Amino acid sequence: MLSPTSKWSYNLFLNTFLLIFVLSFNLGSSTSKCNPNDKNNLLEIKKHFNIYGNASTFVSWDPNTDPCTNWTVGINCDTNGRVTNLLISSDYDVVGEIPASIGELPYLQSLYLSYLPHLSGPIPLFLAKLTNLEQLKLGYNLSGSIPEFLGQLKKLTVIDLSSNTLTGSIPSSLSHLPKIRYISFENNMLSGSIPTSFGSIKSLGQLFLNSNNLSGPIPSSFSRLSNLNFLDLRQNQLTGNIPPSFGSFKALYLYLSFNNLSGPIPRSFGNANLPQLLISNNKFTGDASFLFSKDNTVISFIDISNNLFNFDFSNVDLPQSLNYLDISHNKIYGSLPKRLGQLPLKGIDVSFNQLCGKIPTGRRLKRFKPTLFSNNKCLCGPPLLPCR
Repeated sequence: MLSPTSKWSYNLFLNTFLLIFVLSFNLGSSTSKCNPNDKNNLLEIKKHFNIYGNASTFVSWDPNTDPCTNWTVGINCDTNGRVTNLLISSDYDVVGEIPASIGELPYLQSLYLSYLPHLSGPIPLFLAKLTNLEQLKLGYNLSGSIPEFLGQLKKLTVIDLSSNTLTGSIPSSLSHLPKIRYISFENNMLSGSIPTSFGSIKSLGQLFLNSNNLSGPIPSSFSRLSNLNFLDLRQNQLTGNIPPSFGSFKALYLYLSFNNLSGPIPRSFGNANLPQLLISNNKFTGDASFLFSKDNTVISFIDISNNLFNFDFSNVDLPQSLNYLDISHNKIYGSLPKRLGQLPLKGIDVSFNQLCGKIPTGRRLKRFKPTLFSNNKCLCGPPLLPCR
């Protein structure tokens, strides 16, 4: 499991992104009267979802008023009165499958149906008609597979299908999207390998495939993604090594924990700029001391716990930017570097290794629990027992 610090950092990133995403809808009123066809389709959407309840989202959707000027929730129109954004979110009373009327809104640029626990069914084929769609977020309980037709929606910049029960493989056709910046398929039941063709999506900045059943290797083609700054592949069944070419990344949050990855860490990682590196609970071996260079001024979070690393920690140069360190449950030996007591650490765990010697003095280290230094060969000093 992630530490509280890591969860906070990860959730902060996602929440910040989603806030920007929601604000990009620019919800408000248009001075133009709504197109009558669009209005009819919106009323059909309300009717469809209100069969089993009276969702609060649709309270202002009065057939006697104009959607573009009077409906206060969920609708945004352009200057010609065409509906461009549809946002239905966080409503327990929205029940049923995605209605076909949504496919009849040809000017739709953003479709946001999220945090709807009683939304159900597959991702429908009629969404392929939304050729102006730029942002798509659907969840929480959709089933079926990720459809190939999404690769035909060439204006897409955001796809978020997280927290559903989607199965099957990830379609390689998504690599044909020339403008896609953000893809999230996390918390599903997807299987198969990660398409190597994703390495050709030059615009891709964030990719979240965590918490699925994906297998096979990490595509080395990802190193060609010059705009990639967040890659989360945690909690899958990935195998093989970390591609050596990953050392070329200039600023990448890299999360690979809880897989079946193995082998040594590429030496090229010593030159990469990785603000956060989480590779715990794998089968990595050998030396990882080069990850801790003091010249790396961006790294703040390193978690290499629960692996098979075996190296001397005594002379490791710890970067001043580091505020979370977890090397627990390895075969790391030597002593803790003196510099450790000078770092602004918010979290540390060096337990279950073969470390020895006096724990460096430092006010911050004394406040951590003894268990975080326990089960080593002969570590001593606060917060453990005094050295003899």
